[in-house]
Amino acid sequence: MRILIIDQCSGTKSHPADYPVVDQEGTKNEDVESLLQSLGIEGIRAKDLYDGKQQRRITEAVHALTTKGHNVERFFVSAGFGLVNEDQRLPPYEATFNSMSQAEIAEREKRFQLTQRLRELINTGDFDIVFLSLGAKYYDTIDLNGLLSSTPVETAVVLFNQEEMDEKYEQAISVPARTEEGKEFGSTVVGLKGTYLKNFSAALCGSRDSITPEEAAKYCQTDHSAGSQSGIDNYS
Repeated sequence: MRILIIDQCSGTKSHPADYPVVDQEGTKNEDVESLLQSLGIEGIRAKDLYDGKQQRRITEAVHALTTKGHNVERFFVSAGFGLVNEDQRLPPYEATFNSMSQAEIAEREKRFQLTQRLRELINTGDFDIVFLSLGAKYYDTIDLNGLLSSTPVETAVVLFNQEEMDEKYEQAISVPARTEEGKEFGSTVVGLKGTYLKNFSAALCGSRDSITPEEAAKYCQTDHSAGSQSGIDNYS
């Protein structure tokens, strides 16, 4: 199965203590390659730089899925640099959409062209399922209606806390990821979407080559950590 995971940057970052840290203003002025060159550093791969609870759990999910033979691609929505591949090298930086005004978010949305880039990625990738593992302010950087209306109906799309969207688009489903669900799964809200992806990776069989949005949501919301199953074919 071809799986696309759109993760987001985290406030917690892992980097050498002697690396310079770029502030939010500094991420506005240069592209990544030029910035790394001016700083005199190689940079850190995005998947190694972002060290939040969600990001660490999704890393575990990606490993489990690839071990089962699934083809997984992972990108991050970065408040500093837009849509970045997990292997893209970045400098340590301090920028988050959570602390930006709507005007600042709109400016970066326009500069990063996130909706257009995501649309191109999804439409050319022939993915069976796409996870948009984003928080509220990160969803604000994307035209979800425009993105989902152009997504093939054969591609299941899993959203979080976006209930109005799964009522409008047959290929989309929204999984609740709020405080109540966090208590149920023994997770903070911050790490809950990562927990859901780990649940999904535990439930998905290596032999599966397609999935419905409803099945994906059930997989996310079923904890198999206490069992010995390597995967399940379906739910009754």
